[in-house]
Amino acid sequence: MNILLTSHGSLCTGLLDAFQMFASGVAHVRAVSLTDTGIDDFRNRLTACVNELLASGDVLIMSDLPGGTPYNESYVLFLMNPEHIRLVSGANFPMLLEAGVLAMSSDDLDAITSAALTAGFAGVIAAEMPADGSGDDEDDLF
Repeated sequence: MNILLTSHGSLCTGLLDAFQMFASGVAHVRAVSLTDTGIDDFRNRLTACVNELLASGDVLIMSDLPGGTPYNESYVLFLMNPEHIRLVSGANFPMLLEAGVLAMSSDDLDAITSAALTAGFAGVIAAEMPADGSGDDEDDLF
């Protein structure tokens, strides 16, 4: 089971770097970013990476933005191989952490995709003032 991060700029490589702090030496998570080298270059690197990853198992692609070039190019690859590729957008660190850790012990593409989505949604919160309004105690943070 493999995970591929795609994004505009260095977002996906930053997520990968943060993930590697928790799981150093993990080879099943890769990143391909859209840079100023253009869409054709991105498409070629993305396709090569997906083909390489598919040689060793299924691939969950996490993209930064629905409808953006990294998502759209990943979607084309998903359509070409829906049995072995899943694609989610709105990639965030909780999503990657959950999926990346789960992928170390499971090859269930649908279960890992579902867990990634759940963690991704749960990881988005807005800070609120404590009910008593104090906010001056560290215990109020969590």
